[in-house]
Amino acid sequence: MRSTCIISALVAVAAAAPAPSPQFIDLVAIDAAPDPVLVSAPFDVTSDSPFTERSVSTLTKRDGNCAVQPAGSGPVPSPDTVEAFQADPGLQAQATNAPTPDGYSSVFTNADGSLSASRYMGLHTLTSFDTLGCASLCDQADGCEAFNTYIERDPSVDPNANDCPDPPSTTNYKCTLWGAPISAEEANNKGQYRDSFHVVITGSNGYNKASPPDSIDGFTGPQELGGAINAPLDNGKNTYMGYKYYPFSQTQGYSPSTCAAACTAQTAYNSRHPAADGTYATCSFFNAYVLSQNGVPQGLYCSLYSKSWAPSYATNYGQYRGSDRYTVSRSYSYTLA
Repeated sequence: MRSTCIISALVAVAAAAPAPSPQFIDLVAIDAAPDPVLVSAPFDVTSDSPFTERSVSTLTKRDGNCAVQPAGSGPVPSPDTVEAFQADPGLQAQATNAPTPDGYSSVFTNADGSLSASRYMGLHTLTSFDTLGCASLCDQADGCEAFNTYIERDPSVDPNANDCPDPPSTTNYKCTLWGAPISAEEANNKGQYRDSFHVVITGSNGYNKASPPDSIDGFTGPQELGGAINAPLDNGKNTYMGYKYYPFSQTQGYSPSTCAAACTAQTAYNSRHPAADGTYATCSFFNAYVLSQNGVPQGLYCSLYSKSWAPSYATNYGQYRGSDRYTVSRSYSYTLA
């Protein structure tokens, strides 16, 4: 996908006209769409509210003032070095032995990086490596689709280049929340230097929500699907009405309600532009899913139909474009009530 400097709040790529069955993913248009916006949680705070894209882009480096920082709840290895921290078996065991919460699936375990992913929803500092507690925070956050728990080596005082460039460390347990599914490939935020102090990460675990998305007013569902809908002609009639694609960003996560709005808007548009006999197609069914490229979630894909289709027609599991593999996940359908 091409790179871009500015992402609008909602970027939609729409099919110019309904394609004949089968409904292949429009990879030419997807490849031309903006890349997903990836965000990393900050290192110098104990809690954080979701960033806006503007605030992310305007972050600037600053020097500290040697102020004492909140003490972390984790043990500090001896010797107090980056190498000892990253090799500490006790810290890593906390990650490998952590339970996977009900309603979630494990994406990666004991990585050495935190997430750089889409739809960042905030950071919490915990008192232990608590995957169940982090899952609870995700469950309480509207739109949360994933979370990352990890152990971070932080400075005990705010480093200053002249007076305290490399202070003793403290060990923090961090929990970050995300509004789009995550992947192991996105656990690539390996830390940073704060003056001479090296912030690093160990024991990083990531989890995606496995429970169904929310119901939507005016529609029945969600109905879980094994892939994307690939509907045949219905007595010679094509019921496929096109698609909308929304790249993930700080304002767009995995939200089937976005597809519902697109479905309703398509019906409204059709009613204003009827056929010569006055009839028009009503969007009565949509399929919402996550489209990933080489394992990394890219955006929300919404396929629209004038007729509902059973899960047995969800047979499109992905496609290749050259060496790039595009896959379908979190696929659900909704039917107009």
